[in-house]
Amino acid sequence: MTAAPRVSLGVACALFLVSGACGLMYEVVWMRQLSLVLSVTVYAVTTVLCAFMAGLATGAAVGGVLADRTARPLLAYGVIELVIGVSGLVVPWILFNLGPVWIALYDALGGEGPLLLAARFAVAFGVLFIPCTLMGATLPLLSRAVLDDTRRAARGAGMLYAINTFGAVLGCFLAGFVFLRLVGLSRTSLLAATLNVLVGVAAIALGRRGSTASRAAATAPAEAAPSGTASRLAAACIVLAVSGFTALGYEVLWTRALEQFVHNSTYAYSAMLVTFLFGLAAGSALAALLAERSRRPLVLLGLIEVGVAVSVIAALLLYGRFGDWIPRAVAAVGGLGSWYRVVGLLFAEAGATLLVTTLLFGMTFPLAVRLVVRDLDSLGTRLGLVYTANTLGSIGGAWLVGFVALPALGVRGAFMLLVLLNLALGGALLVLATRGARRIGAALATVAIAVVALRVVPPGLVEASFTRQFGPLLFYKEDVTDTVFVTDDAGKRMIRFGDGRGTAGTVTVREDRMYAHVPMLLHGAAERVLSICFGVGNSLAALVTYPAVERVASVELSPSVVAAAPYFAETNNNVLDHPVVELIIADGRNFLLTTHETFDIIRLDPPELHTAHVVNLYTREFYELAHAHLRPGGIFSIWVNIVMTPEDDLRSLVRTMLAVFPHVSVWHGPLQYSWVINGSMAPLDPDMRKLLAAYAIPSVQRDLAAIGVPDPYAFLSHFVFGDEGARRFAGDAALVVDDHTRLDFTVPMSIDAAYGISNANTLSWLLEYMRPERGKALGAELFFGKIRRMSRYKEPVVPLLRNADASGLDASTLAERIERRPAPASTGG
Repeated sequence: MTAAPRVSLGVACALFLVSGACGLMYEVVWMRQLSLVLSVTVYAVTTVLCAFMAGLATGAAVGGVLADRTARPLLAYGVIELVIGVSGLVVPWILFNLGPVWIALYDALGGEGPLLLAARFAVAFGVLFIPCTLMGATLPLLSRAVLDDTRRAARGAGMLYAINTFGAVLGCFLAGFVFLRLVGLSRTSLLAATLNVLVGVAAIALGRRGSTASRAAATAPAEAAPSGTASRLAAACIVLAVSGFTALGYEVLWTRALEQFVHNSTYAYSAMLVTFLFGLAAGSALAALLAERSRRPLVLLGLIEVGVAVSVIAALLLYGRFGDWIPRAVAAVGGLGSWYRVVGLLFAEAGATLLVTTLLFGMTFPLAVRLVVRDLDSLGTRLGLVYTANTLGSIGGAWLVGFVALPALGVRGAFMLLVLLNLALGGALLVLATRGARRIGAALATVAIAVVALRVVPPGLVEASFTRQFGPLLFYKEDVTDTVFVTDDAGKRMIRFGDGRGTAGTVTVREDRMYAHVPMLLHGAAERVLSICFGVGNSLAALVTYPAVERVASVELSPSVVAAAPYFAETNNNVLDHPVVELIIADGRNFLLTTHETFDIIRLDPPELHTAHVVNLYTREFYELAHAHLRPGGIFSIWVNIVMTPEDDLRSLVRTMLAVFPHVSVWHGPLQYSWVINGSMAPLDPDMRKLLAAYAIPSVQRDLAAIGVPDPYAFLSHFVFGDEGARRFAGDAALVVDDHTRLDFTVPMSIDAAYGISNANTLSWLLEYMRPERGKALGAELFFGKIRRMSRYKEPVVPLLRNADASGLDASTLAERIERRPAPASTGG
C-alpha cells in the first residue's frame, strides 16, 4: 500500500491550461523554424508534424508507465515541465543553426527519394524528440497525481485533457494572432519557456508538500470495474486510433477545401486550427461531465462515430452553398469594413464546417477512459496507451489522407472515404454493444446513412464551387501540394489556386516578361540564371530570348502548376522545351540552401505577400543565402505587388534588401502595379551601351517590343529609383528577418491587401463589401489610387545613366524622350 501526493483538480487544471498554451506556442514556432531549413512543401511540413506527434506518442507510452511506478507523479510532472522550459530555450537556437546538418544529409542522400524523406523525419524527430516526448508524458503523470477514485477517472482525465486543449487553443491564438507579429519567433518561444518553468516550479512545490491519499482506499469497488478489461482496452485503442486518423484526415481536407473562402494567409490557417482545437476541448469537457453516468460507453462511442459521419455530410452540403450564403451573411452584418470583421468571418467559416465534428471527436477520449480504467495502479499505463493510440492514428491520417487518398480520390472522394470509415467503426461498435432488434437496426441505419452520403454529396464538390464563381474550367487538378485550375474570361486565361487567387496568365504577359528583362538588361552578360516560381512561364520565356544564356534553372513548388503550362503556350512559347531550361520541382529557398551552383542572376516571382509562407523569400537571411550563390557582378531580383502591399511594409522590403546588397535599383512594370527590386554588390545604375547592345539582338528586341517596351528609352521610363532613392525611401523601417518576419502578419491586416481574402484576380470576391460604397469602384480605387500614390517616388534616371553619350543625345533631349513614354494602361492583370 503506497501513498502518492495529490493535488486538487482545479489546481491541476490551472497548471495544465498554461502547459497546453506553451505546447502549441512551441509547435507553431518550431514548425515555422523547421520549414526554413526543411522546406515548405507539404511533404516536409507533414513530415515535421508527424515527427512532433511521434514524440508525443512516445512520451505518452513512457509517461504512462512512469506514472504508475513513481510515488510522486506530481513532482515528476513538475520536473518534466522544467525540462520542457529549458528545451524551449535551446531548441530555437538548434533550429536556427540546423542548415549545415541538413545540407550534409541532402548531399549524402542524393537530394531526393524515400531516403531523403526518412532523413527529414530523422532530423525533425531528433531535434524535437526530448521536448515532445516530455510533453506527451504530462497527461498520464498529472492524471495519476490528481485522480484518487476510478469512478471519477473519466471525469478527471477528460477534464484535464479538455483544459490542456483549451490551453492549446489559447496558445495557438496568441501565437498566430499576437506574439509572432509583435515579438517574433525567439521571444515567443522565450515567453512559453518562462511559463513552463513557472508551471514546473509550482508543480514541484506542490508535489513535495502535497497531501497523500492511500491507493487502496481510493480504488473503486469491484462492482464498478468494467468487465473484460483487456478487450475493452483494445477496443478503446482502436476507437481512438481511428478517431485520430479520421480527425487529422478531415483537418487536411477541410484546410484544402476552405482555402477558397478563408484564403491562403497565416491568419486563415491559425483560425482553422484554433477552431479545430476548440471543438476538441469543448467536446472533451462535455463528455467528462457525462462519462460517469454512462453505463454503456461502447454504445456512446458508436453513436459518436456515426454522428461524426453525419456532421461531415451536413458540413459538406453547407460548404456547397457557401458561395451564395457568405455574401448574404456579410451584407447582413454590415460588410467587412475592418480587419477584425474579416477575422470574425474566418472563424465563422471554420466554425460552420468544423465545430460540430471536432466537438464529437473531443468526446471520445473521456469515454475511452471510462471504458478502460479499472484501478489506480494501472491508471497511468492505460491513459498512456489510449493517448498513444490516438496520436499514432493521427500520424497515419496526416500521411495517408494527404499523400494517398487526396491525390487518388480528390477532396470529395477522400471525404467520403473517411465518412465511410467512421460509419463502419460506429456501426461495428453498436452491433457489438447491442442485441436483438437494436443490433439489426444499428447495422441497417449505418448502411442507410452511407448510401445517403454517397448520393447527396455531389461529385466534384470543390470543382463545382469554383465553376460557379469563375465559369467553365479548362484545367483542374487536386494534387498533394495544391489545387490548381485554369480559367478563361473572354479569351484571357489565368492560372488559379485553391483560394481562387489568380497570379498570372495571358493578361499579365506584359508585366511578367518585364520582370525578367529588368535584371537581364541591367546585367548585360548573364549566362546562368535561377528563376524561382514558374507561374505560367511568361517570365521564363523572356529569359531564353538572350543568346548568351547557357542555363536557366526553373524552380517551382507545385507539379500541378507545371501541368497547367500548356494552356499558356501562346505567351510562354512552350519554354519548358527550350534546351537551356531545367525544371526543378522544389521549394525555392530549400533549393538555394542545398545547391552548390552559382548564378549571374537569381530572380523570383513569388505570390503576393499576404500568402502564407511567401515571406520566407523576402527575409534578410534568404537574401544572404542568395548573395552566397551569386557570381561576381551578379544580381538578385525580386518582384513585389505594390498595390497589395502597405507602404510601410514596402519600406521594410527595400531596407532589408539594402541590409544585404549595398546597391539597389527599383523598376516598375508596364502597368505600374508592381516593383522589381534588384540588389547587387556592384553598382546597378543602368548602362546605355548595355541597353543598346541588348536591343540589337533581334529576339530580345522583338520580345520587348511585344510588351510595349520597343527601345531603351521606353525601358528607362520604368525606372523608379536607385541607391540613394532606395535609402531615402527605406528610412529606418524594420528589417524583415527569419526570427521576426512581420509582413505575413501586417500585410493581411491592411485594406491594400483586401485583408488577405480578396483581390481583383478573384473576380472581386467580397471586395464590394469592404467599404460602404459598393461595386467594382472599390477595386479600381485600390488599384489605381495606390499606383498614383506610389508614382510620387519615381526619380529621374538620366543623372544615374552610365554611358549616356552612347545614345547620341544631350541630357535634356534624352530626358524628354524618356518622359514621353505612354501612360500605363487603364486595366491591370
